[in-house]
Amino acid sequence: MTRIIAIAMQKGGVGKTTTTINLAAALAEQGQRVLAVDLDPQCNLTQHCGFDPDNISPSIYDALKAEVDGLQSNVAESIYETDEAFHLLPAQPELSLIEVALINTLSRERVLATVLESITPWYDFILIDCNPSLGLLVINALTAATSVLIPIQTEYLAARGAFMILSSIETVRRKKLNPNLKVEGILLTMADTRTILTKDVQEAIRQQYGDGIRIFEPLIKRSVRFGESAAAGLSILAYDSSSQGAEAYRQVAREILKGGKNG
Repeated sequence: MTRIIAIAMQKGGVGKTTTTINLAAALAEQGQRVLAVDLDPQCNLTQHCGFDPDNISPSIYDALKAEVDGLQSNVAESIYETDEAFHLLPAQPELSLIEVALINTLSRERVLATVLESITPWYDFILIDCNPSLGLLVINALTAATSVLIPIQTEYLAARGAFMILSSIETVRRKKLNPNLKVEGILLTMADTRTILTKDVQEAIRQQYGDGIRIFEPLIKRSVRFGESAAAGLSILAYDSSSQGAEAYRQVAREILKGGKNG
């Protein structure tokens, strides 16, 4: 059964895109068939994978627009091979128009699920990089997903950010949009282990959520290597295979493959 994991958090700059590409690469390295989906009009995942969002077509925008317009979408045309062992469903800036168009669309929360339906059997994992909001694109991702991975930056307001996305997940369940939606886990990112704040945030998250939700064991530590790999259009695994960051995402991939506690 294909596992569709939405990487979601309404706050920007917490490592959603970094997690999506590196987890895709780590799962592919383990022999999994992986599709990474860019559902953010900022198109950071598309760029990180080495593509130019202004010059890529068709993209997920075309597939979603066809569905919104009542036409048959062919999302397979919008899938691209990356330089690594996973596929990409890229975005282009026009994706921001879809959020507005969805407002008046029938079954507006299920458009992405419909688009992905025909290609889901091709993959073991589909990872959806969500935009930093709780708008209709994110609700579409939560409706299509089997689980949600929540990246949280180790900073002062981290716990509040987690509460907001967890509330959205509960709303999606309660309204029967996706009653079986699970929380894959919380991943602590951009950590500076030299600071007391990081240790305090880590402990606060574990105390508040650790009983019911998996807190992934590896901390994703802050590193210039992540920025360098993004500029190179590569995952950290391809850019610096033996780095701490690469090993951390391999460990996250192993934990996901092994299964475990889900909220």
